[in-house]
Amino acid sequence: MANKESVKKFYFTRPYKVIACILVVTVFVTMVLQSATMVAISRSDNRFEAAVNYLVDNTEYVNKDTPQRVIDYLGTLGSEQTIADYYTLASMQIARGEYDKALVNIEKCLSLYNNEDHGLYVDLLMKRGCLQVMLGQYDAALKSLDKALKEAPAEADIYLVKAQIYAQRENMEALTECLRSYLKLKPDDTAVRALLAQTQLIQGDYQAGAEQYAAIKDAGTDAQTEYLFGLNAVKHSDFAAAEEALTRAITKDDSFDGIYYYRGVSRMSLGNYSGAIEDLTVSIEREDMLQASYYTRGLCFFMTEQYAEGLADINSAAQRNDDPEVTKLVEQLIAELQAAQSVDLPDTEDMEQVDQPQPAPVVPAETNTTTESTDSTQ
Repeated sequence: MANKESVKKFYFTRPYKVIACILVVTVFVTMVLQSATMVAISRSDNRFEAAVNYLVDNTEYVNKDTPQRVIDYLGTLGSEQTIADYYTLASMQIARGEYDKALVNIEKCLSLYNNEDHGLYVDLLMKRGCLQVMLGQYDAALKSLDKALKEAPAEADIYLVKAQIYAQRENMEALTECLRSYLKLKPDDTAVRALLAQTQLIQGDYQAGAEQYAAIKDAGTDAQTEYLFGLNAVKHSDFAAAEEALTRAITKDDSFDGIYYYRGVSRMSLGNYSGAIEDLTVSIEREDMLQASYYTRGLCFFMTEQYAEGLADINSAAQRNDDPEVTKLVEQLIAELQAAQSVDLPDTEDMEQVDQPQPAPVVPAETNTTTESTDSTQ
């Protein structure tokens, strides 16, 4: 038989045990609700991620605070019968990044659609298309988006999501057309105009890309657009425009491959040999396009009558074979210098008497179409 002390201890500790149990259950429920209502999706600054951006911007659940999301979640338990129920479920699944499950519920919404709310119908088609993009179902996504476009031809975001698909598939012609169609509806979107300029430049349409670039450069363009335009300007011997664009790019982000080399080429071609030497020195220090940088800086040294330095650079270029085109140019220059002076490199005696050839900067046959900056350590 229990004594008074044990009975007293039982009744004294029981409330605490009950409270502790309640707290454990509360914590467990809270954790479950937090997990169920978690938002794992976020907006991207990349305009070529239009699908996820549409889902974020047009899924009200994503932008609600946690208590309201909990209320929405609890309201769906045991339901799943109406368009509203399936739509809410899909919204929560989109927020959690469960795109496959969300797509199933969006399809259920479409199957229950009763022609009453045209705006809802377009949104459902758009969400289906965006979810299909997120799942890599591009053919199905294009069908959904084209159907949405038929219902809402003035909905600019549809063109942007289609552009994302064509960018993924590297269909540059279709991508260009989508971006143009988008800009007809939203002509002041400089970010998308910059994408159009980049796309046209990558396609080799320098004139069209230059026109788009000119329309937005004063409004402030990103370093990537400046860099890509600068490279194309070098390729088309538009050196003044190239120097300006590459200078703009360098002030924003100088990590793009060859950026100092190409500005150095532009400056050399404009007769600014000292400026070119500075850029090419940076390029060499960064071990970026080394052979071409040595060769081009050597030409600049020759043009400024710094013959010993020029010969040293040409000799350094001759010891490398990074680019067959550059190697050929180096060999030709060495042969011409030896024929003119009948001396063996790197002997620098009497170099002031050499009739130096005009600089022939190395310009790539094909412009680098990389659209991401790198660490310039090639």
